[in-house]
Amino acid sequence: MKASDLLIHPPPRSSISGAIVIAVAVLILSIIPFSLRISPWAAALAVLLVVVAACVREMHAFHLAIFTAVLTTVPFLHSSFRNWPFNFFIPLLIYLVVVLAVPGYRKSLLWLRIGRFGQDILLLVIATAVISGVALYIWYRTLNPDLSLHLKYIRDVPVWLFPLAGLGFSVFNAAVEEFVFRGAVMQALDSAFGPHGMAVAIQAWLFGAMHYREGFPNGGWGLAMTCVYGIVLGTIRRRAQGMLAPWLVHVCADMVVFVILVGIILRW
Repeated sequence: MKASDLLIHPPPRSSISGAIVIAVAVLILSIIPFSLRISPWAAALAVLLVVVAACVREMHAFHLAIFTAVLTTVPFLHSSFRNWPFNFFIPLLIYLVVVLAVPGYRKSLLWLRIGRFGQDILLLVIATAVISGVALYIWYRTLNPDLSLHLKYIRDVPVWLFPLAGLGFSVFNAAVEEFVFRGAVMQALDSAFGPHGMAVAIQAWLFGAMHYREGFPNGGWGLAMTCVYGIVLGTIRRRAQGMLAPWLVHVCADMVVFVILVGIILRW
């Protein structure tokens, strides 16, 4: 079975101009996670990509260009937009508002569907959730990483609120990251390079790079682990033909992350 057979409505292939816009956006998104701060030049280039995508009328290039432009510019509006959860949530929200507000672009939002959830997908979800949860725990126990940045978000949360906070974090964070990487990014890559392994691999790289500095897991091992994880999630998204299955897998992984952090606080 070819990858293109797993898409109900594959996005139309971009022109050379559109593919170049998408490739430059990928380059910007690849550099940002390794930088201490976003360069004004990166923001200016991302805004220029939006103009180019609009001028050449490449709507799928426009999708990724508008997200990249917002991601690189909003940190200059307020320092809080540089940190989780606003660093990805605000750009995603603005991107969705812009795309949904324009009828022509709204129809091109092909990734925003639930997809199927048969027995084969259920088994994939369960197996991936178990393996990824074990991998996260092994990473934590083996490398003893500095998790002070992550712990600061829940240190002041009352113990009785931990279950609700954990569920809220897992559901929200998984939705944001899936909508970005398996949604907007992957659709643009499918348009530029075709619905093949390259699109899955590139979105997985961007997903891994995003975790390098402040993710869980982070560092070199975290980058490698989340790249592999991103490939698996991208493959599940292909087979499920929608976002529900990869989101559920991601929710399970984020729950494991929260439990590990709670265990550190409670000194289990």
